[in-house]
Amino acid sequence: MKERRKAHSVGKTILMVVLIILLLAGAGYFVYAYFQVENIKITGTHPTFSNSNIAKLAEIEPKTHMFFVNEDEIKERIEAEPYLEVKDIAKDYPKTLVIEVEERTAAAVIPYAEQYLLADVHANVLEMLSELPAEQYPVVTGFSIEAVNLGEQLSTQDSFKVNVYSEILTALRERELAEQIETIDLTDINNIKMRTREGLDIKFGQADKVADKVKMIKRMIPKLAASGDITGTLDVTLGISATYQLNGDEAAVPSEDTTQPDGGDGMQTPEEEAAE
Repeated sequence: MKERRKAHSVGKTILMVVLIILLLAGAGYFVYAYFQVENIKITGTHPTFSNSNIAKLAEIEPKTHMFFVNEDEIKERIEAEPYLEVKDIAKDYPKTLVIEVEERTAAAVIPYAEQYLLADVHANVLEMLSELPAEQYPVVTGFSIEAVNLGEQLSTQDSFKVNVYSEILTALRERELAEQIETIDLTDINNIKMRTREGLDIKFGQADKVADKVKMIKRMIPKLAASGDITGTLDVTLGISATYQLNGDEAAVPSEDTTQPDGGDGMQTPEEEAAE
């Protein structure tokens, strides 16, 4: 009798263990099946790339578990397209993956060997061209380039120059001046030079007071054009004033003191107010 009861008790225990295992297995399968990626939501600004195209670039396998999504691989696959940058990848449980993508825009051309690098404001290389593009981008020289990979920032030991490049290009774009600038020479970081497409040379000087200097350039170019002075040299090296002289002349002709908002005369034209 005791042995029969013992066997019965062992049998019940085994049954309970089996039931628990089955329940755990079922729960595990439910969790696995429930937290699979079914929706891919693409956010961000990317006007020339559709959400569906970006989702295809991500190459997320069907039934990928949310817990095992490899974000680095997704980022790498999307950014294989040089014009795209993944800003963030987030999980919206239980089944949605949210990928924020920004489209890079061309800002300048950088000569390299016998080619031209089309780059954004952070010197990320978007394209390698055999000739200058039809669009009017500033041609930036002065970098010592070690290597170039599409979609990545150009490789150079001149990391400070890259920062200066970025700051200047950003300021020019904010003032809607980039298309008017033909060349930017960063060879000597303490003596930066520019040239407009109309032939005006600009002494930019050191990489300081960049926003103020670009503001002065923005204000002076139309004034010089109105007076017929579209060539010569505009000097904004001080960052607080701008002077102009014809090429070959020793004396600076007009000057502008930007210690006052209007340039010194206490009055601003509507165009100058709009340029602020």
